[in-house]
Amino acid sequence: MLAIVFAGIGNGFAQNPNSKMGKAKEADFAYEVKTIDEFIERFNNENNTLVKTYLEKNFPTRKMPTRPELVKSLFNYTDPVWDKDLADQFVKDVCDSTKKEKFLDFYSDDWYALAECQVKYKGTSRRAYIVYQVSTSEREGVAKWVICGARAPFLDFSKKVDRRKFLNPISHSTNFIGMKNAIDDRQFLRNYLSDNFKESHLNKFLAEVASGDIQFEQINYLTYHFLSVDGWMFTVKDYLRLGQNAGWLIQSLAKKTKEEKIGYRREVLYCD
Repeated sequence: MLAIVFAGIGNGFAQNPNSKMGKAKEADFAYEVKTIDEFIERFNNENNTLVKTYLEKNFPTRKMPTRPELVKSLFNYTDPVWDKDLADQFVKDVCDSTKKEKFLDFYSDDWYALAECQVKYKGTSRRAYIVYQVSTSEREGVAKWVICGARAPFLDFSKKVDRRKFLNPISHSTNFIGMKNAIDDRQFLRNYLSDNFKESHLNKFLAEVASGDIQFEQINYLTYHFLSVDGWMFTVKDYLRLGQNAGWLIQSLAKKTKEEKIGYRREVLYCD
């Protein structure tokens, strides 16, 4: 397991007989990654990040943590689902000053917020997913979060197929009179669709919102998906717990090619 970079400083501070419990809590507060903005600041080794301000104030004679140490501190160590060797490769790659260091850009359109939401569908509470990304406009000079994907599993077309059900090749001669039966046969609707058909989850979701059948209730939780680092993809989740290894931390990490990222956007983030 990667060493937690700040554990020595934090524990030593908490064990100092001259210190107060409030000081220990202050240290935990400083090390906790409280917002996704703070995560990006620490990943990029920015000077104004809270943890650096705290260390400069309380430990002015100590050497400031390096960027690799800061990036390592952004992993979830309590219940890791990432591989240590892969994490080492990631830290070395993004912090390699002999080539070109890799940073996160808040205004990039290649990182996403995936929200699990509670909605009401025709009066019944159901679960749905909405995906957001940052959109910037040079003409308007503004940046904003926009919805780029959504999925409500309860709206998915049935995948059932019955080869005996189809529009026969002479349907045109009867002005497609069998169309009513086809539309009414909702369980086997896929039988009547082209093999090239691809569901647009966002369009279906928005159609139900526009009709009033879906009403938004609340967001249950968020995960952030970063695809903007060349060759890598990682997710960030908020770990609500006591201690220094808390807040918005790296939940999962994987190597991804450009082609694999295209599939990930479509299959995991529902960006059709």
